[in-house]
Amino acid sequence: MWIKTEPEPRNITWKGSMPHYDKVQTPLDLFRMFITEDILSNIVDQTNLNAMRKKNLALKLSLEELRRFLGVQMLMSILKLPAIRMYWENGIRYSPVADTMSRDRFISLRSFFHICDDTLMIPKGEVGHDKLFKIRRLYDTFRENLKKIDPEEIQSTDEQMIPFKGRIGFRQ
Repeated sequence: MWIKTEPEPRNITWKGSMPHYDKVQTPLDLFRMFITEDILSNIVDQTNLNAMRKKNLALKLSLEELRRFLGVQMLMSILKLPAIRMYWENGIRYSPVADTMSRDRFISLRSFFHICDDTLMIPKGEVGHDKLFKIRRLYDTFRENLKKIDPEEIQSTDEQMIPFKGRIGFRQ
């Protein structure tokens, strides 16, 4: 597994500025390059707000717990089981997931996970409606950080066609 238990000391500043891509040594460094502390703080605030609005529940999600939740989500995308609850079941139990957080807490965070404040969304059909509203801040930040990477001398652009039968309101 590629997750290090003890990070090596590096002189990389994560808050305020993005590190130079040459200093990226681990997948976690790459993740932090694009998903900043500002984005994570916003997700914590919006998830807590969503829980309060929907169920009047004080979720008390912290930055550290959000990081663990996202790590569990990533692990689950690599090792897929037929049902989420199976990661915690006796006999099948997957320790890297089950030891990180309880099943009920994970399901609770998953159900209230939110990136934006829905009350600010302009309804469909009105002037100023944004089809990407729910992910706009994440998208814009991610895109700005991509622009900070210096282009390489030799680049390759590849396009792959993926069959898709659904509907999408925006296309390249």
